[in-house]
Amino acid sequence: MSPPDLRQQKATHTGEAALVVTPDWAPFLVCAAGEPAASARRLLGPYGVADRLRTAAFAELQAREAFLWAATHYQGLSSRQRNGWRALARAEDRHLRWLLARMEALGVVPAERQVSDRLWCSLTGCPTARDFAATMAEAEERGRAAGERFCARLAAVDEETAALFGAIAEEEIEHIVMAQRLFGIA
Repeated sequence: MSPPDLRQQKATHTGEAALVVTPDWAPFLVCAAGEPAASARRLLGPYGVADRLRTAAFAELQAREAFLWAATHYQGLSSRQRNGWRALARAEDRHLRWLLARMEALGVVPAERQVSDRLWCSLTGCPTARDFAATMAEAEERGRAAGERFCARLAAVDEETAALFGAIAEEEIEHIVMAQRLFGIA
């Protein structure tokens, strides 16, 4: 077992540098810090669906871990805010399990290609809970829009994966609304 990846993050809300322990990203293979993952291959090609599933699943894992991290990291949160983030972590975990199950059904190996932890790094680098919520809401919106695109484009060739992306995209709307409601983000 390798030691945890310890990264010095930006100054926190207290002005002190925070040491953030990067979670175990298994079963994914993560790029070296600061390196981008290879571009996804053509969606309707032989590996395109696998690349989208892998990227989406890893984003859900990062989001789950980031919500859990934020619920304990930021000072001054109400119990409603902390519980809201924990509920979102459970939803992200459910999405992750759906995606991993679909990957398994299709024979997609999560560690076959590298993924990037830029989402995790951007979220844990947020100096305030409000910044975290706004950054997460933006990420959720990007994921929702991508899910809708994949749903539409895959419907004719892979109905099950298309439906999965559609269901996740629909739930992301709730996540965005919750972030806006809990932190007054417009």
